[in-house]
Amino acid sequence: MMSSYNSMKDKLNAVGIYSIDENSNISKELVACAEGLDGLFDNLNAMTKEYYIETAEDYGILRREKFLGKEKTEYSTVKRREMLELQEQNMGEKCTIDAFSDILKSCGLTQFSFTESPSTFKLSININDTLTNEQKKIVTERINLEFPLHLNIEINFS
Repeated sequence: MMSSYNSMKDKLNAVGIYSIDENSNISKELVACAEGLDGLFDNLNAMTKEYYIETAEDYGILRREKFLGKEKTEYSTVKRREMLELQEQNMGEKCTIDAFSDILKSCGLTQFSFTESPSTFKLSININDTLTNEQKKIVTERINLEFPLHLNIEINFS
């Protein structure tokens, strides 16, 4: 990546009006200006990186997690990204087991199964992950929030 100094120097040299030598006053002014600009560009690059889930490593992940309910610092950065990507997908009108599985995966669950009873609109969710009572509460809230209202949901924690 080209520094701000080199970029400004190349552009001014191309105009043909300026002669920018290493010890000239204009060179010193460009160096001073570039010091500030390089810091700004570094901050902007870091902000851009944190803006996207795929590249976020720190506060970009934390802010999204807080917005969606809870920080999940007990998981790796990769796992947290995967859960955020699933959480932020719009389920739309999908009412399938695959869509329901994605919701549970976005909660960090990996060991679960479903038992369907279409005639009674009942869906039993059997969760075998080891969870604290607080985690069970959060998962139950997410299920109640995300799953279609017409389903009679039964949640079984093992």
